[in-house]
Amino acid sequence: MTAFDLVTKAMRLAGVLAAGETPSDDDANDGLSVFNDMVDSWNAQRLAIYTTETHDFSFVVGQQSYTLGTGGDFDMTRPARIDGISAILINSSASPIEVPLSLISVDEWQNNFPVKNVPGSFPTVCYDSGDFPLRTLGFWPVPSEANNVRIYSWQPLAQAAELTTVIAEPPGYAMAMRYNLAELIAAEFGVSPSSYAAALVHDNAVKGLATVKSINAVTPSMASDLTPNPGDWNYQAFMFGLPYRGPSQ
Repeated sequence: MTAFDLVTKAMRLAGVLAAGETPSDDDANDGLSVFNDMVDSWNAQRLAIYTTETHDFSFVVGQQSYTLGTGGDFDMTRPARIDGISAILINSSASPIEVPLSLISVDEWQNNFPVKNVPGSFPTVCYDSGDFPLRTLGFWPVPSEANNVRIYSWQPLAQAAELTTVIAEPPGYAMAMRYNLAELIAAEFGVSPSSYAAALVHDNAVKGLATVKSINAVTPSMASDLTPNPGDWNYQAFMFGLPYRGPSQ
């Protein structure tokens, strides 16, 4: 299905087009703009995202802060959110070790690490500024060895560059996109479908997006403070002999 096909179907649902009609170039491009706005909104919703992607980069010895985004130190598309970060210890290239890092808040970075410039063979903590268009990642301790960093981030849904762009998403997305786009197009074009048609489109829009989110939902797991978990200090102490911190610390 191309973006033009999707926009046309959504316009028929919205009452902008009658059965068998096709949109003009201007109307189709307006519909394409609405579609891209919808996808941009969904890319900020975790349950609308169906997978994460990983990117590996190299630490620079002695460098603490790195920009992330197109043209940055870590040159990749700026993700809406980072799910996790690991240090990849490559001393043994045949079997590198992955060490999860703790992602901390600005308050923790400000208050819990008064001395920022502390060297270490590899970082155990990462602070994400969330800046735009380039995020800034600060690592502690400052890497003194040439290891790698692995970033796990949301893989965004693809926007359509033009009307001929093929829309290809996993099962469930076609209905969700078609009916949600129809609601947005009705508002964009100032169309007021009959109450029955509007209710039907709205119900299917809600059901379609709910189906997508139910598939993408991650089942939460329980953990004990006494059980080492990747990313926390107990795990790092357990694996690498780092200072142990109890639950209250």
